[in-house]
Amino acid sequence: MTYAKQKTQLKLVISIGANIPGILGDPIRTIATMRPQIEKSIIEWNVALNRPRIDSPNINKSLSFQWAPLFETDPLGGPINQPKFINTVVVVVGESLSSVGPNEKAAISLMKKFLELEKIAGRERENTEISWGPRSLDIDFISWGDLQINTETLILPHPRLSERNFVLIPLIEVLSKDQGKPKRINSQSIWPE
Repeated sequence: MTYAKQKTQLKLVISIGANIPGILGDPIRTIATMRPQIEKSIIEWNVALNRPRIDSPNINKSLSFQWAPLFETDPLGGPINQPKFINTVVVVVGESLSSVGPNEKAAISLMKKFLELEKIAGRERENTEISWGPRSLDIDFISWGDLQINTETLILPHPRLSERNFVLIPLIEVLSKDQGKPKRINSQSIWPE
């Protein structure tokens, strides 16, 4: 029996969260306001990567942004008694994204765009005394295809992804839109839970 090889579509996975008001408003308003800015930054980054290989006015339409719903989650680590977070995930796919191929230079360039967006939303990263503290906007680059890098600016895939339900649950929501949710099988005597 032979199986047709399925073409793997490269995906960018980005996590977004906030738990304190910033200059754009409360966390939900901040994330909603920044959503088009995040998309615009990724489109501009993608256009710059694909020049001069692809010179098409429709290159920005070649990306698909698949957003998860918003979730309220407890803070993980950091100071006690900080407010709950509002989190979401966006998965970005597209032919022009696949044509470039994941690479360290491009990934770091995109992460720098995300850091600029955090500043626009009022995030100050200068205070390094508090780890995992409250923030008006946090944009984490989770993965890009199978790219693995470890630099001072960026580590991919995100090193604590498996510990982050606030990333995994929204990510499952996005991925299950295309693939369908698995059906849970009731407990069986030969498979105790």
